[in-house]
Amino acid sequence: MMYEYLTFPAAVKKYAAKEFPSPTKGWSYLNIQQKAIFDAQMRDKNSAVYKAVMKGRFAHKALEDGEAKDKFNQTILETFDRDIGIDIDETWAKEMGLVSITHKYKGKFDGVGVFRGRQTVWDYKKTNKIKTPSGVKGYLKQCAAYAIAHNEMYGSEIDQIAIFNIGGKTVDEISTRVFTFDLTEEIKQSWLDDVKSYWNEVQSYATLPV
Repeated sequence: MMYEYLTFPAAVKKYAAKEFPSPTKGWSYLNIQQKAIFDAQMRDKNSAVYKAVMKGRFAHKALEDGEAKDKFNQTILETFDRDIGIDIDETWAKEMGLVSITHKYKGKFDGVGVFRGRQTVWDYKKTNKIKTPSGVKGYLKQCAAYAIAHNEMYGSEIDQIAIFNIGGKTVDEISTRVFTFDLTEEIKQSWLDDVKSYWNEVQSYATLPV
């Protein structure tokens, strides 16, 4: 399957989506207090949150590029390829931009393609410990946003979400777990409700696209 993907800036420019929220921006706006707490923790480079986030970003970069700059991330790559990559039938693209004109939002996915025989949008999650099924449900809305926009832009039939969880603080602890979910109407609607709430809030203060 070959689509002509756009980088995030190119997609935003092409579809005049500068004012559209990304999932992260939308939730930050709707959860101002939680965002303030997170920002304060990120300003403290000794905080557990800061260290975990930075470690996650380095791992994410390694998975995105297929290159690692240290033993820890090299082990992550090798473990990912052995445990998860073997089940990826096709990778259509990584880290490309999406815009939904219908629902007025934008975003950048981790990966899309065919996983275990189904059209899938997937997300990498590096955590200190492997998550439980209930622990990854918070990621579903974001993936649903990408799937909805991808299907809208390209006429694809993505109907599965996959969370690729890599856990562990040290080389010896690294392990993986895959969580897959059907892209149900309930999951899609939970995201679309958030987008609607965002625009309802924003438009009470300013005149933006309707």
